[in-house]
Amino acid sequence: MPQIDIAATKAAAKDLSEGGDALDGAAGSVAVADLTGQLRGSSTAGVLADLQSTGRLRLSDAGRELATLAEGMTTLADNTGDATGER
Repeated sequence: MPQIDIAATKAAAKDLSEGGDALDGAAGSVAVADLTGQLRGSSTAGVLADLQSTGRLRLSDAGRELATLAEGMTTLADNTGDATGER
């Protein structure tokens, strides 16, 4: 039967959760469509706006996936603790 290191699993889950929060926060920073200069008003700006939306969506999705993984790891650690009497 595999052994679960409860403390290490919880610590890793916390790190993953923080990473997910950072990715979610970074999604708001994707601002390629706000470029100034020669690209403003050009057809390239429209393409960049599409890329911006895709970038934000991917960062947001990755953040949610990390949060889900962290939640699962925390549940694993908690259930292991309950089953073994450790915490």
